[in-house]
Amino acid sequence: MGGFPGTAVTVVASARDGDDAYVVLDARPEGPSYLYGISVTRGDGGWEEGSSGNGPGWTLTDRERDLGTLTLWGEAPAGTVRVRASFRGEVREAPVSRGIYLVAWWRVPDPDDDYPRVDAFRIGDRWVPRSGR
Repeated sequence: MGGFPGTAVTVVASARDGDDAYVVLDARPEGPSYLYGISVTRGDGGWEEGSSGNGPGWTLTDRERDLGTLTLWGEAPAGTVRVRASFRGEVREAPVSRGIYLVAWWRVPDPDDDYPRVDAFRIGDRWVPRSGR
């Protein structure tokens, strides 16, 4: 989190698979959320920042095989405890923490324009389909 003042940022979600990880930060914890995602890879010097931005997407992590990390993240409706998302027929579930969800697919080719989508939110004890579908 170098470059951010210590009290100006909060980690709100993270996911890891081996030496690859993805972190979602709230860069404005005292007001309306400003979410910022960072792809990181563990190397000889520890965790190193890769691509970052204020929206989910795909990040190249393996240049040799042209593979990367694909993420889907954002704010969930109030009371949500889990999210269900799908990408190319594969359904994944992930916890919601501090109102933020993060779902990641590791070592996948660039999805071009075929990105994952949120299918439902688990609010209380039932799954609620994402509105607008």
